Amino acid sequence: MVNISKSFQIFLILIFISIAFLLTLITSFEINKINHEFVIGDWLINYQGGFVRRGLIGELIFKFSNFSKINPGIITSYFHIFFYFLFFLFTFLSICQQKKLKEYILLIFSPFVFYFQIFDYLGGFRKEIIFFSILSCFVWCLNKFDYNINEKIFRIILLIFPLVILTHEMFVIFLPYLLAAYYIKTDQKNFPNFKFIMLLGLSALAFLFSFINPGNVEIAEKIFKSLSDVNYPIQGGAIGWLTHDFKHGLNTVSEYSVKYNYITKYSFAVGLGFLAFIPLRKNIIKIFSNKFAIFFIFCSLTGSFLLGFVAVDWGRFLYINLVSLFLISLIKLENEKIENDNLSWFLLIPLTIIYFSFWQIPACCGFVSLTNSNLELIKINKIIFFLQNFSNNYL
Repeated sequence: MVNISKSFQIFLILIFISIAFLLTLITSFEINKINHEFVIGDWLINYQGGFVRRGLIGELIFKFSNFSKINPGIITSYFHIFFYFLFFLFTFLSICQQKKLKEYILLIFSPFVFYFQIFDYLGGFRKEIIFFSILSCFVWCLNKFDYNINEKIFRIILLIFPLVILTHEMFVIFLPYLLAAYYIKTDQKNFPNFKFIMLLGLSALAFLFSFINPGNVEIAEKIFKSLSDVNYPIQGGAIGWLTHDFKHGLNTVSEYSVKYNYITKYSFAVGLGFLAFIPLRKNIIKIFSNKFAIFFIFCSLTGSFLLGFVAVDWGRFLYINLVSLFLISLIKLENEKIENDNLSWFLLIPLTIIYFSFWQIPACCGFVSLTNSNLELIKINKIIFFLQNFSNNYL
């Protein structure tokens, strides 16, 4: 019977995550070279045309670029690297906190937790990495510190989260994952108290301000001009999307869902995504025994479903939920018992290789499956290509 020690498992996971971070770093700077209108443009929405949704971090980037004369795209890449580093670091530390790792192998070595942005950069490098860095850090803190310290940390997170919503109003949908994490660890049985409700009210106000300031053509044009003034011309993309309303979103989703067969393909993606959680089913049942945690997770899942009616990034929304659920599954419960597992490394290793190599979750407009004949999308070959490109251009 094959047996792999925990220390060696952690070593392999560290190598796997380190490669992911290296490829993420390279890809971010490569994207910056082409002034990508969505991947970079999403971070450069600013307040130069007046207050507008999603503009906070872009305003900070613009001000710093204007002061330092550093290209705003380069600054954006630094933000990418910083938040991915935090996300990868705290997720790895939380993985190391687990008593057993075998049940997590499929998720850790999945094509979406650490490699989503490599296999589909159009869906990666978006502002959800800010949320991932916060949630992963919070999960690590929940496992590391006692109740009193974690309650203070939770209040700080709720206090700063309105700023996160001002970077993208979508994050109000995923805020319940933070609430679920807190309730799972503390095993609270009561509804949030008045202080927490007041702190949550700040996020609600941030969302309201974003909602009533969606943007328009005039604001978008002023943002484009501000970026041209700092020698980073960009057109259309995420900034141009500020000019569209809900009706445009509904029509676009209606068109794409038929053209790219969204329902069938993303249903298949959901099935493959949740397949990696099957080895964790016993842990998940215990973790989600708290009724409030279930309610909060349901809120995020429902919000994501509704968001899919006005936004075509179905793959991104699936990715955010899968990663969030993975992070929450890393929360250690009090008096957790080690149970004997029936997973065989002899079966798990080839299954993991296949699971990682032959499918992905694109942000939108399609889905790569085992039946796709386009073999250039096989992930292992893609990683080899990235490493070769790096050695030729950076070493």
